Amino acid sequence: MADKLIKQQLPITSGRNFRELGGYTTLSNKKIKTHKLLRTGNLADLSPFDLDYLKDYGVKYIVDFRSTAEVTKQPDRVPEGAHYEFNPVFSEDLTNSSKSINDLDNQSKDDADFGFNHMLYAYEDMVKSKSAQVAYRKFFDYLLKNDQKDEALVFHCTAGKDRTGFGAMLILTALGVPLRTIKADYLLTNVTTKDFVDGMVAREKAQGKNENTLQSIRDIQSVHAGYLDHTIKIMTDDYGSINNYLREVMKLSSSDIMDLRRIYLAD
Repeated sequence: MADKLIKQQLPITSGRNFRELGGYTTLSNKKIKTHKLLRTGNLADLSPFDLDYLKDYGVKYIVDFRSTAEVTKQPDRVPEGAHYEFNPVFSEDLTNSSKSINDLDNQSKDDADFGFNHMLYAYEDMVKSKSAQVAYRKFFDYLLKNDQKDEALVFHCTAGKDRTGFGAMLILTALGVPLRTIKADYLLTNVTTKDFVDGMVAREKAQGKNENTLQSIRDIQSVHAGYLDHTIKIMTDDYGSINNYLREVMKLSSSDIMDLRRIYLAD
């Protein structure tokens, strides 16, 4: 499955976790169009080649889920002709993807479960907090705007895995993609960022960080099936299902769902 999914990666040379959501098959056996929907990490380090590539790919909208501090530290480089939308999910980066190793060391050196438990908290906040709900509703507003042929929308956070992964789950569910495919796409981050995470862990181990901190780095810089399962359980317990969450919290009407499927699914 991973070998098949790896084809979703885009050939971006100076970013990480750039992926095409086109090609996934829905429960009604339709496929998501290519050149319409991309999930990524931040765009701060894009080379001129990458910027030209995304421009030629048709990128029209960029929806940035990062906090003010993250954007100030690493502002996106935006392809020519694209509209950039600052759309913070949190007032600060609750996923800790952008936090310094020293901060993380102070929090985790005495607790091997710190990273994992903190991520569960962050995902719960994505479901329940007002700021996150407003941000993801705005995300859907832009998804509905992206209705012209061969124009693509990019959505991202810092690492392109948590806030972005939750956004991907929402839109893929709205399009009728089966949950097993959504989970496989979510876990693909661990394939596409393995070298990055392994390198970070090796560097910090060489600097003398203890095993608790190293485990928290792995848990924060990777994704776990347990994070997504925890999120789905909250949505099911509190709202009945992911689809009910789309209707009741995201305020997506039947007409909105039909429009999304018209825009993103091939005939």
